Amino acid sequence: MKKKLILTFVSCLGVLVLAGCNGISGGSTSITSDTDDSGKSSASGGASGSATTKTTLKFFGWGSVAEQAIFKTMISEFTAENPQYDVVYSSVTSDNYITTLGSYKNNTRNMPDVFYMPDINFVQWIQGDTIMMDLTPYIQKSTVMSLDNLWPQGVTAYSYDSSAKKLGTGDVYALPKDLGPNVLVYNKTLAASKGLTVISDASGDHNGYNPTTKTLNDKVPMTWAQFISFCSDLKEGSLTSSNSIVGVTHYPLESAMASMNQRFLDSTNKTVTINNANYAECLQYVADLSNKYGVMTTAEGQSSQNGFQRFTSGLAGSSFVGAWDTPDLWECNFDWDILYTPVPNASGDLSNWQEGYRDGCSSRGYLGSVGLSVYKNTRSPEGAYKLAEFLSAAPSGQRLNYQMGQAVPNLMDMAKGEFLTSDLDDPLKATYGHSRPANRIVYDDMMASSERRPQAYTYNSDWYDNMWECSDDTYKLFRVWSTDASAYGGHMDVFDWNTRKQINPDFLSGLQSSCQDILDQTRSRYSW
Repeated sequence: MKKKLILTFVSCLGVLVLAGCNGISGGSTSITSDTDDSGKSSASGGASGSATTKTTLKFFGWGSVAEQAIFKTMISEFTAENPQYDVVYSSVTSDNYITTLGSYKNNTRNMPDVFYMPDINFVQWIQGDTIMMDLTPYIQKSTVMSLDNLWPQGVTAYSYDSSAKKLGTGDVYALPKDLGPNVLVYNKTLAASKGLTVISDASGDHNGYNPTTKTLNDKVPMTWAQFISFCSDLKEGSLTSSNSIVGVTHYPLESAMASMNQRFLDSTNKTVTINNANYAECLQYVADLSNKYGVMTTAEGQSSQNGFQRFTSGLAGSSFVGAWDTPDLWECNFDWDILYTPVPNASGDLSNWQEGYRDGCSSRGYLGSVGLSVYKNTRSPEGAYKLAEFLSAAPSGQRLNYQMGQAVPNLMDMAKGEFLTSDLDDPLKATYGHSRPANRIVYDDMMASSERRPQAYTYNSDWYDNMWECSDDTYKLFRVWSTDASAYGGHMDVFDWNTRKQINPDFLSGLQSSCQDILDQTRSRYSW
């Protein structure tokens, strides 16, 4: 009988497949009264009771209770600034979103005027008879929108040249709802209780963490070796205990690869490139945080316990989060802040915390994004575009968005300006003397340096998911994460720290081959 396990814990697929969400079901909100088939609604107005006609716009997405509340507030601001429109806002769980949107596509009477478009689904939905309206003409005549002031990755994610079938260029079919960097978060209160001192010295050397003095510099990335020491100084108890404090809940392989300036695909995004020493070293480093150094939750523990909940409950010194997690992090009864993704150290000697960064490596992570698309057959294209534009790029909308903790501003001048020092709606800012997170410059730097998730560059994620699915097939990553993995062919190391070389090359060769076969089949099937 085939055994199967999905590794959502390291790749964060369960949390980040749809960026900017926690996947909590929602309902709908409406300011609209009776609406006819023309999209017009009638509402009484004025002392005389005369009727005014407004245009109704349907807006569809997903999100946690906190995210829904934020968008309801932004919609209220939009209708206050644009009283000629009413907005009906509805949402479903993230797991059901694409399926529900597909059902609307098949029954266009229910099709929303504005809807979320995840970056990892954009390629599929732009193919053939797309439902997304080309927004380029509206952008060109807009007095609000300036593409030059948006983070470039948030624009190229939804740009498509239909004649060349090329992603990242051509017309724009969605505006960025957000562009979310995955960053390291740490328990600042726990760190202080362990005797750690936090400094902020951007001019400092490569010592993001000095284990001798227990000094953390939050303006300088740690090396991989320093991060091990940092986690070791924060952890408490055994990894096997559900009540112990671990150094870190998980470490995304995507972040390790990005910091080494490596990709899962070649520059054409048509060839899988994981059978090499760099991939092997990143994979081994993440696995050894648990298996060798004992600072990270075990593979089995990550499968059974949500890492985000472990961190927010105070049982982890650090974790990896997205900017959209901020409202839920505000519920933590401890101080926390964000840090740069650690960087591989020069020789790979993980016992040498004094060693500097490796040449060609830097603090980088990965970005998740969701776009705001307009239905191409909407009965109110001007109004629908105006709503999408407000939610994506209007200064008043973006200000509400970041103040309520939903996202880093899409507007670069705002992100690099007022966002860095403004008060946020953190309910405990008076307790800690600042809004959490305080070290927001990390978001900006990671936005500027990082790429989007690897599966956002291909027609679908099947080739990528293949790496994380565990079965009797021996070419699966659980063999590296788990110290046992007896059901999957036994534990397998892929990198030797002493020789600094890839080992067991057949393992990654087989994995790369199976991923490539899936990618090729997908490209052939969909002419992508």
